[in-house]
Amino acid sequence: MTGPLLGFLALILLSATGLLVSVMLRITRPGELILAVYLVGSAEVVGLFVFLSVFGAVTQGALIAGLVLVFAAALAIWMLRGSERLPPRPRRPFADVGERAPFLMLAVVVGLGFAYIIALIVGTPPNGWDPANYHLARAGFWLQSGGLGYIRDAYDQRLNFNPPNGEMGFAFVLGVTREENLVGFVQFFAALACAIGVFALARRLGLQRAEAVFGGLVFLSLPLVALQSSGAKNDLIVASYLVAAAIFLLGDSRREIALGSVATALAIGTKFTAAYGLVILLALMVAAPDRARRALRIAGLVVGGIVGSYWYVVNAHETGHFLGDQSNVPGLTAPLHPAENLLAAFGTLVDTLDLSGARGADIFLYPLAGLVLAVGLTLMSGRISRRTGALAAVAAGAIPLMLLFVSKQLGHPALVRLYEALGQPKGYLATGDATATSPTTASDTASWYGPAGLLLAIAAAIIAVRLVRRRSLSALGLIAALAPIGWFALVALTLTYNPWLGRFFVFPIALSAGLWGMALRSRSAAWATATLASITFALSLVHYAEKPSGLRLLDRSASSASVWRMERWQVQSQHDPAIGPVFRFLDHDVPRKSSVALALSANDFGYPAFGPHLDRRVELVPFGSGARELDTGWLLASREREPEIDASCWRVALRSEEASVFRHVAGCSG
Repeated sequence: MTGPLLGFLALILLSATGLLVSVMLRITRPGELILAVYLVGSAEVVGLFVFLSVFGAVTQGALIAGLVLVFAAALAIWMLRGSERLPPRPRRPFADVGERAPFLMLAVVVGLGFAYIIALIVGTPPNGWDPANYHLARAGFWLQSGGLGYIRDAYDQRLNFNPPNGEMGFAFVLGVTREENLVGFVQFFAALACAIGVFALARRLGLQRAEAVFGGLVFLSLPLVALQSSGAKNDLIVASYLVAAAIFLLGDSRREIALGSVATALAIGTKFTAAYGLVILLALMVAAPDRARRALRIAGLVVGGIVGSYWYVVNAHETGHFLGDQSNVPGLTAPLHPAENLLAAFGTLVDTLDLSGARGADIFLYPLAGLVLAVGLTLMSGRISRRTGALAAVAAGAIPLMLLFVSKQLGHPALVRLYEALGQPKGYLATGDATATSPTTASDTASWYGPAGLLLAIAAAIIAVRLVRRRSLSALGLIAALAPIGWFALVALTLTYNPWLGRFFVFPIALSAGLWGMALRSRSAAWATATLASITFALSLVHYAEKPSGLRLLDRSASSASVWRMERWQVQSQHDPAIGPVFRFLDHDVPRKSSVALALSANDFGYPAFGPHLDRRVELVPFGSGARELDTGWLLASREREPEIDASCWRVALRSEEASVFRHVAGCSG
């Protein structure tokens, strides 16, 4: 229990420091206050990790001591300033709920769902292609070497060229707790921060408190958001910083704008897609009503962008290229290439038709719920007409069936035909991969935002245009509502198509969600939204591809395999079962505190070799080396690199379809 207790202590110290700094910055509104605490805590983690890395001193003791010292300094300054008090809590915060029943239903469903997500984090190991390949692997190598830096002889250059702020969060959790299961809390808190940002934006756009909360709840129920909340990717992390930047750069004071600049820097230092966010943020700055602050806001955005680009300077120093060595990911970008852009645009549109979790007969839960909803609305007070009830039933029941038909029978076949007609431009259609291409796959990589997210984003854009024409909504609200469209254009014009682009859209969807609470003004719209969101949320968690629950609903043909009955190696090979025997051997036959060398190739998985508590020493074998010079007890080699290994020094202990494990021959050394 030492690890979890240390993790809890670290969380308390981070939160307390963030709260003290936020109070001293005089952040008073509840949403902004919580968001400021999150930002200060994130900046502290990154700053402390970078500082200790300069001295090669990133250790468990140093991280905890750093947290204590920073908290003590913040507490001392707070006391010297006169011990400013916390802002008062709002009285009767939900007294303005127009439609209580759908609001409460969605709140209960999301609450229960996120309780299950916490159980997933605590009770199951992290898994997935990218986490095992580089997100968690680079964190392990940093902790082993004592700090942040380029990893020599990296088997995949994504271990090096990607901005590191998100992985520093994972490394911080691993460094303090030595418990791999707990790294999921990084994305979990990022999801909550995004939802708080949705609330804060909605309040700035004039929505009532309950409407703002409703929008945040719907956002949390979206498949991609919910599923990534338990994992070790970084899409929610970068989105949380961009949402925070939008909130604080729109603030009225220099202190808020400074926080917005910090948020921008954190975002740019987390993922390359944050660059798209700069365009959206600039549009928000220009549309903000207080023109006197415009120059200051833009300056804050520019400063944050420059500071956050520090890793691109490291890339230039190490490789001579600002973006680093991207040889592992050729063809990812295609700026202003018409064929690639058209394919990306059409493919992305098709992928928005997302029915995550609605596999097999489970799709019929939507029309069943729609029927119940129609009957219920019809039987309610006379203010609700039969026609309105029928429309709500169609939205909740029939539209998902229609989206599924359009996606499978029209969209995906047309995408393949377009690909051929364009002469097979750069892009990845995942033809033959039913998991990646199916609109019903619930995955933290392949999912999008479900029928509720799609319909609400479209409705928000249409309603925003109408309200702006009536002068009932500011230009700021229009930019937020149209953000998904602008983001879509940026992605289509710069990236090649693949079926996993939906995870890049979290930030613009969060901006749009700032207006979704208006659904609470209409009983039928509120019930249809809550029903759609609740069903999709539940189905996504039940049929979560990376961590299946094993629960069967209407679809009796669904697999009963459950993450709750799997060992670590089984969970971590869910995305690639062929590597399972290797992971099993590492967990069962390689001693916990031994040393392992890795001779892997691009797209291979280095993280599991560290072990669940990062007890093993892991070294990388230089390409072309026979590994004679290494003194590790064990060696894992991919099929591609196995011929390099010197058989006189390494004896095969396991040979499998994808990789082999070798044991060091006694007495053999370079």
